Amino acid sequence: MFTSYFSEAQSFSEEHYQYDRVYKTMLGYYNRGLYHKAVEYPDSLIGNKYVNGSTNYFIARVYALGNEFDKTLFFLEKAVKKGITKKQIGRMYDLDAFRESNMNIIYELNYDKWHQEYLLSKEDLVLDSLYIKEIEKIQDEYSKNLTIRRADGDEIIEVKDSLRFYHTTKRLDSLSFSVMIELMLEKGFPTYKTVGKGFYTCSRYLRYNIPDDYDVNCADWQKIKAMIFTEIEKGSIYPFYYAAIEDRIRLGSKQSQLYGTMIVIHSRSKDGRNSIQYEKPEELNIRRRAVGLCSIQLEMWSRAIELPLSLKEIDFK
Repeated sequence: MFTSYFSEAQSFSEEHYQYDRVYKTMLGYYNRGLYHKAVEYPDSLIGNKYVNGSTNYFIARVYALGNEFDKTLFFLEKAVKKGITKKQIGRMYDLDAFRESNMNIIYELNYDKWHQEYLLSKEDLVLDSLYIKEIEKIQDEYSKNLTIRRADGDEIIEVKDSLRFYHTTKRLDSLSFSVMIELMLEKGFPTYKTVGKGFYTCSRYLRYNIPDDYDVNCADWQKIKAMIFTEIEKGSIYPFYYAAIEDRIRLGSKQSQLYGTMIVIHSRSKDGRNSIQYEKPEELNIRRRAVGLCSIQLEMWSRAIELPLSLKEIDFK
C-alpha cells in the first residue's frame, strides 16, 4: 500500500480523517432534515486545517435551516473570508429564511469588507502565469473540438449524434491527458498555490481523462506519481489524492477498488453502486483511514444511500 511509503504524511491523513468523519456526520443529518443534530458537531472541527470556505458555508446553511440566524451570520463571515461569493450565497435556498431576518442586514453591510479580506489573502500567492496559460490552452483546444454553446456563462455540450460524440470525447480525453502529462513533466506538479483554480482542471484531467489502456508502469507515469507523493508529504494536496486516481485506474482495467473513492459508477445495471467490487473488502476501512477518509459505512450513510451488495454482510476489521 502506497501510504506506508510516507511518514510525515500520516499526520495529514489522520487530521483529514477526523475532518471527514465529523463533516460526513453533519452531512448525513442534513440529508435527513435533522438539522438540530447536524449543528452538534461544528465545535469538533475547530483548529482543523481542512476546514475551508465550503465547510463554513455548509455549517451556515444548516444553522439557517434551524432558524439560528446569529450562528448563520457567524459562519457566513468565515465562509466569505475564505472565498465563498455573494453569487453563491444568493442562489442557495437553504438561506431563504435567513434573508428575511434582521441578521441579513448585517451580512449585506459587511460582505464587501469580508470579501476584501479574502482578496488580500490571495495577494500573497505567486502564481505561475505561463503554466496557467498552458492549462487554459489545453482546455480551449478540447472545447474547440466539441460542439459547445454558452448559457449564462456555463458551457453546454450539444449532442447531435451520441455514438460519434462518445468516440470523439474518448479520443479528446486521451489527447488532453497526454498533453497534460507532458506539461506536468515539464513544469512540475501543479497545486492551488502555483496555478490557482487551474489545479482543479489538471486534477480532473488526470483522474477522469486517463485512457483505460494507459500503461501506469511507464516512466512518465512513475515520475508523475512521485511528484504527487511529494506534494502529499508536504500537505499541499489531500492525502487521498492518489488513492482516488488509483481507484479510477482500477475501474478502467476492470479491477476491484482499493479505497472506495468511487461510490457510484456508470453501469448498464439499474444500480451502479451494486456493480462495484472492492479488494479485500474487510480491510477497506483500514485503507481508507490510512489516506484520511472516513469509514465506507459513514460515507454511504452521509449520502443517504445503502451499502452496495459487495459490502453487505462484511465484517470490517
